[in-house]
Amino acid sequence: MNEASSSLKEHFLKHEKVQVFIRIPFVLSFLAVFYYLYFYGGDEWQQLHEYSFAVYTIAPLFVIALNVVYYFFIQHYPFKYQKERLIVLILIDTFFTAYMMYLVGSMSAYYAGVFLWFSVVYAIRYGKEIAYISYATVLFAWIVLINTSPFWLENKAFAIGWLVTLIILPLYNFKLVEALHINIARLHATAQRAEYLATHDRLTGLKNRYAFDEELQGYIDDYYQHGERFAIFFIDLDSFKDINDHHGHDIGDRVLKEAAKRLTKVVENTYRLGGDEFVAIVKYKNNKELKSLAANLLFHLTLPCKNGEIFLAASVGISRYPDDGESEFIIKKHADEAMYQAKQSGKNRYIFYSEVA
Repeated sequence: MNEASSSLKEHFLKHEKVQVFIRIPFVLSFLAVFYYLYFYGGDEWQQLHEYSFAVYTIAPLFVIALNVVYYFFIQHYPFKYQKERLIVLILIDTFFTAYMMYLVGSMSAYYAGVFLWFSVVYAIRYGKEIAYISYATVLFAWIVLINTSPFWLENKAFAIGWLVTLIILPLYNFKLVEALHINIARLHATAQRAEYLATHDRLTGLKNRYAFDEELQGYIDDYYQHGERFAIFFIDLDSFKDINDHHGHDIGDRVLKEAAKRLTKVVENTYRLGGDEFVAIVKYKNNKELKSLAANLLFHLTLPCKNGEIFLAASVGISRYPDDGESEFIIKKHADEAMYQAKQSGKNRYIFYSEVA
């Protein structure tokens, strides 16, 4: 699942839950209105025969029960059949409302605006595709209602007025919502781009010093929570200044990108601190594993370059947490000291801080 798809699914799920919690009080309001009218609405309502009374009572309770089941479904299967679930919600909302409006007769005039709400809210919450499904469902339900309900048949002009409203206003709203969603998507993309640039090196695409400091603290937290030891590899390319001096900075940049590519083949969590300095974080179980990894890293770095004139090499300092330091500052400092000792000892090698100490 890519990030955009994941974000959309989370958005759908959030609003599905909102819909459930809004719908239940709304359905209960139908029940409350009915009982109020039955007990205080005069002879017309009190003379309802048993079948009608049962329908008035059971229909809202059925919808509430359906929503309780629906809520438990999305709790256990949050990202399964999301669009299909939304279509079911639209059908429940629209046709239940239309049916209850048919039952309450003249009182249905108070609920006519609910259909407009369905068209507008589904557009705002779920976007264009769901909006048009809701729009078509609402129009169909309204046309059926005004051609079957005695009240709306008697008030045809009123019914057609609402029909025109339900046709025109949602379409205008859809255009506004579409523009709003486009602007939100652009803002989201801009924010993601800004976040990426803040945490990544533009030349190599590796995470930068800021991201390294943030994630290093996460590794320390993981150690205290789960006991997972890790090591820092401080990597400094050997004689990189000579490459820049003899071949130019354009070639130097290409060398840095090639070095980054080779390092990440061996250690995925590699960062560029700046210049020709890199650092990697590795979880490990024993020193033998670290030595094998360091040797593999140097091997890949020293593979011949395409032009045959440039040879890469690096000095690597390794410090282990918590053996070589129990703070973020100390563990970085000791890796740097071990790297410096590797350079002093002849370059193109790795040294553990424990050997320096």
